[in-house]
Amino acid sequence: MTDGHDADTAAGAAAGAGAMARDVGGGGTSAAARYKEIIGLARTAAEELRAWEQARDRQLYGEIQAAEDNVAAAAEAEEAMADRARRWWSMARDNVARLSWLDVGADPEPVPNARGEQASRYADDIRPAYHELTQAVLKLSWRAR
Repeated sequence: MTDGHDADTAAGAAAGAGAMARDVGGGGTSAAARYKEIIGLARTAAEELRAWEQARDRQLYGEIQAAEDNVAAAAEAEEAMADRARRWWSMARDNVARLSWLDVGADPEPVPNARGEQASRYADDIRPAYHELTQAVLKLSWRAR
């Protein structure tokens, strides 16, 4: 007793054998027709590959452009933040310039491991620190006279 799967497999094998017999016997597809079919399939595959590569090229070009735009925006933001920090430092240096006993030192350097997504928090931390410095200098001013 055989199930349906065995019957389908046997029928498929018989059909394949018959096709091979026709090809060998010359009753089926000629070698030239088969060659043309293969060449047509290869051409179609090459055209599809070319179309895919062109689409991928456009996609990658767009991603590269977006990344370059992001880098340019980040560089502008970094320069704006550096300028802002230089202004705060200059104001702080001017506030303590009257204190002869305080050496201000060199301008601060950017920290390379600072997190860009926290730039606004860093900037927000500067204002209260500057005001504390200003208040401290004002409190010392009466003593310096």
